[in-house]
Amino acid sequence: MLNLSCFVALLFLSLNHSISALSCYECESTFPASSICLPTCTTRFVPDSTCVLLRNISLEPSDVGSLRAAHIGDVPTMPNITEKSFVFGEEAVYLNPSAAVGWDWEYGPITYGCDTDNCNHPEDVNRLPNALNARIPNATLERLLLGDLDSSCYVCDTCLDSDVTNTDMSNCTKEPCLNHACGFVATRNSPSSTKQCNAGWHYSSYCMGSREVAQVDMTLIYYIRSKSFYIYQMEAVCLRNDCNNMTTFKQLKDAVTVDPDLTCLIDSSNSSTTTSIRPVTSTTARVTTSTAVGGLTSTTTRQVTGTLTGPTTTQLSTGSGITTVSNIQITTTGSGPEQLFVNTKLFIFVIFFFLFH
Repeated sequence: MLNLSCFVALLFLSLNHSISALSCYECESTFPASSICLPTCTTRFVPDSTCVLLRNISLEPSDVGSLRAAHIGDVPTMPNITEKSFVFGEEAVYLNPSAAVGWDWEYGPITYGCDTDNCNHPEDVNRLPNALNARIPNATLERLLLGDLDSSCYVCDTCLDSDVTNTDMSNCTKEPCLNHACGFVATRNSPSSTKQCNAGWHYSSYCMGSREVAQVDMTLIYYIRSKSFYIYQMEAVCLRNDCNNMTTFKQLKDAVTVDPDLTCLIDSSNSSTTTSIRPVTSTTARVTTSTAVGGLTSTTTRQVTGTLTGPTTTQLSTGSGITTVSNIQITTTGSGPEQLFVNTKLFIFVIFFFLFH
């Protein structure tokens, strides 16, 4: 009996791993500028996945926009994520030539990530936020990026820790950069990075070959459930002597705030810990169990919540003369591999339950 119980327990755990398969829509389309064209999609189950919906609407009428629904593993441009409910985007601020405009913010493609079945339906593309609404105070931008550049820029290629606690530039060199601009790019380390920097940043600074506009470009991710964000890459252009140092990077990074408008994204019927554009259906099943021992019969009714099919009757006999009959009445629908996983899991659960009762 003990060996059988251990076997059933191990089988239950292995099936429980399989049930984590997630169904996501898969399709893509391109269209002129902002005239969104919805593609025809299929769905596919993938274990331990995340669904993503990518939208890129061009600000220029002559450009092409795009829309894609996919599993996250099929999108090579996505960085490593720590939570499966997120908004990922690219945003930039630059000094507009018009003094009346001043610092001007623009946004690029937006990606929504979620972890409930088919939560990335392309029809919901207009419910995605326009941007993460990243901001850096104007005073900080002016202090760090503007000035008179007539001498040099730092040239450096090194690793920094995640908090940029070391801003010593003594190991970097300076290069003449007459009437041009200084620049730097800092990228969080990832398995695909050309320079491995553990959990920190790969920092590179240089003299640019022309006089560019002062600006900051960022790639950021906002985790919806924990309400936290991370910068994955920051690239900046500054216009004063040696302004592309690590201190500039650290102060810009620390000054960033984000405030995405998720009002249309999160369905109001869900709890604060569940993010889904489309509501998730939950089903309650009644499980009636009758146990016969000799001439006595005991009947127990329990409720099980999940995505199941039924009715199902299971009879289990043991060498002790005890016969158990479980009648499971379930009213819900399901399909595909996930349905098979759930039914098998429930069957194993019933066996496992009565081996110990």
